[in-house]
Amino acid sequence: MARKKTNPHSAAEWLAGIAEPTRLTILKVLASGTRTVTELAKACGTEIVNISHHVNVMKNLGLLTAEREGRFMRYSLVGATATATLLELTHESGVKVTLPLN
Repeated sequence: MARKKTNPHSAAEWLAGIAEPTRLTILKVLASGTRTVTELAKACGTEIVNISHHVNVMKNLGLLTAEREGRFMRYSLVGATATATLLELTHESGVKVTLPLN
């Protein structure tokens, strides 16, 4: 089976999207399940507008997906596997990142 060709810039942009303190916190919070922007803002200790910006960036990079629940959007991780202590994220190119959850 032929391997899907991916743009190396895509993986680099994906990695850059992870490499920001607020986004790292969002990833760690979402490792335990879906959240709304309001829930993420509370968990991250920052303003809703800041979380909304970061969530949109992460969604555009393919790190998150959104599902409507009433008038709210619930965000969850894409290509992620979580254990009690580690979060592993996988890009479509096969690039993996492992983050500690403690």
